[in-house]
Amino acid sequence: MASCRIVQHDFRDYRRDRFVDAQTGASARLSPTLLLTNEMGVSGDLLEQLGANDWARVEFDVPSAHVKSAEVLFYVKGLDATQDKPERLLVNGHRLNHHPKPERMLSGGWDRTRIPARYLKQGVNEIVFCSGRLYIDPDQGGRSSRSFDGGQTWHVNALGADGGTRGEYLVRLRLKGFAPHGELVSPVFDLADPESAGIAPRVDIRSVRLTHEKESPRGTRIDFEMRSGSTPAFSPKEWTAWEGSNVLESPGRFAQWRAVLSSNSAAATPVLKSVTLRIDRVEARGSLRGVELLEVDQPDIAYSSYDFEYLTPHHRVDRLLKQYRLDEVIAAGKTDLEKFALLRDWAHSQWLGWQAPKYPYCPTWDPLDILETTKGNWGFGMCTHYGAVFAGCASALGYVARVLIVDHHCLAEVWSDELQKWILQDPGPSREYDATYESRGVPVNAMEAHRLHENGTAHHLTVNKLPQDEKTKMTKSWGSLFARFGIPLRNNHLVQAEPAELYHGYSQYHWDGYLWCSVDIDPKYAEYSLQTSREADFNWSVNQTRLYPRAGAEAGVLEVDVETATPNFSHYQIRIDGGEWTQAQAPPSWSLQEGANELEVCGVNTFGRAGRSARLKVAYSG
Repeated sequence: MASCRIVQHDFRDYRRDRFVDAQTGASARLSPTLLLTNEMGVSGDLLEQLGANDWARVEFDVPSAHVKSAEVLFYVKGLDATQDKPERLLVNGHRLNHHPKPERMLSGGWDRTRIPARYLKQGVNEIVFCSGRLYIDPDQGGRSSRSFDGGQTWHVNALGADGGTRGEYLVRLRLKGFAPHGELVSPVFDLADPESAGIAPRVDIRSVRLTHEKESPRGTRIDFEMRSGSTPAFSPKEWTAWEGSNVLESPGRFAQWRAVLSSNSAAATPVLKSVTLRIDRVEARGSLRGVELLEVDQPDIAYSSYDFEYLTPHHRVDRLLKQYRLDEVIAAGKTDLEKFALLRDWAHSQWLGWQAPKYPYCPTWDPLDILETTKGNWGFGMCTHYGAVFAGCASALGYVARVLIVDHHCLAEVWSDELQKWILQDPGPSREYDATYESRGVPVNAMEAHRLHENGTAHHLTVNKLPQDEKTKMTKSWGSLFARFGIPLRNNHLVQAEPAELYHGYSQYHWDGYLWCSVDIDPKYAEYSLQTSREADFNWSVNQTRLYPRAGAEAGVLEVDVETATPNFSHYQIRIDGGEWTQAQAPPSWSLQEGANELEVCGVNTFGRAGRSARLKVAYSG
């Protein structure tokens, strides 16, 4: 029996939840900040004016002791909500005066004030607003209450101007202290080919054992779980469930681990420094005799830490395609960029945006809803709706697209199979938009534009107004839009209305379901729960395929396991030695001929679009 090891000591690219910090260094630890919220911020238009004996109370459960400090965040909708006189708050009975300042609100419409750590306690904490104004998110409620007698008695579901609204105040609490627990997930490891040699021999894998190096102050711990399977990516049918063990006996070819970091104090965190997998296996002697890997052409596949819900074929998809003849809209395009430009220009030209004074209706992100209500300027159709129309129509055409929110603007991103990356598409509403943004002739995505902004060079981007064949330079103010960006974690708005934010961005964004990019582990825009700096959480792989060949039971045969990141996967297309493409559902068994052999495999989605192919070239002498 032979053994080999896989050693990991840099976790920055590992998938993780929002409670793990793996961005400030190679090690992993708990995040040093935690947002508590009782609502999702679906609506932010119900105003409640406070003062005299009319008070509001919000309760939060602080999970652990020794919080360093905290910041209470409350939605005020915009800078016009500032007041000259200070507002009075009570935090667990401690009085706090807050002076509204526009610069403190940044650009999200949220005011904020610091809370000293000594005011807080483990367990239930109450924050009482004795003056000022709050907004309400109508829902079931339960953690927000109202007093009409200066705090002597309290009533739930008595919010709003008439005292009869169920819901929660848009108030959130950002704690400065380590989260109580968080999860880090490893990539999938190939136990048959741990050194990535290219072709795995025929092996009998007896066990895989996990050991680790860590720091665990008193009151903290790290627990591990492992699972394995026969496919390169997790599949419930082909993989075991997570097992709370550091050893897997007789595992499948592929394995994965996850670590749960926990602490009972906001002042302490465990630190995961390294993980080692020891693989005990028996290799069949000579199983690769006569086989030589000549060439590999395939991408590394990146996965987001967050699930994304994709648009699937549906009768509303068919209606959108036929009613607006979308295939004809992009028919003249010969490349992805040309087709996207034609679709973007078409979406930009469908209506005149911002007609709120004429008909103040804000459509959903459903392209059919938007196109119907904006026909006669019946809905105000702001930039969000232009981005939603492009993303929805591109998705209906079989591409993968999504809405993208930036600072005081909204556009879209779409995956280009030709460029093998996400790229920005800005459909409008004004003519200065309707463009794609490029750096040195290559379209960029939001992460790239954001980094250029952080470096002070976003104004070097080129604004390409295809199909008009016109290029301009981006201005500094325009480039500053990419100070922040976020995405909804779905693109199926055409067939599913919720979850979503009402009046999305008409004044500010307040829904807590967007995923935001945050370079700092202590986020500048502290009012949102889902924040990450991990690039793959935004720029995950789409329509890409990767091959894992291994020696078969017979000489001259390779068994090929296939991994594909194809949303709405339908089937594989396979081509051998440059012949015809054939359709297949299962990974291929590849019989080699004397001399050079070539295998190509790609995934095809249910819209009929094929992605990037993976290619292997192998020499065989039997």
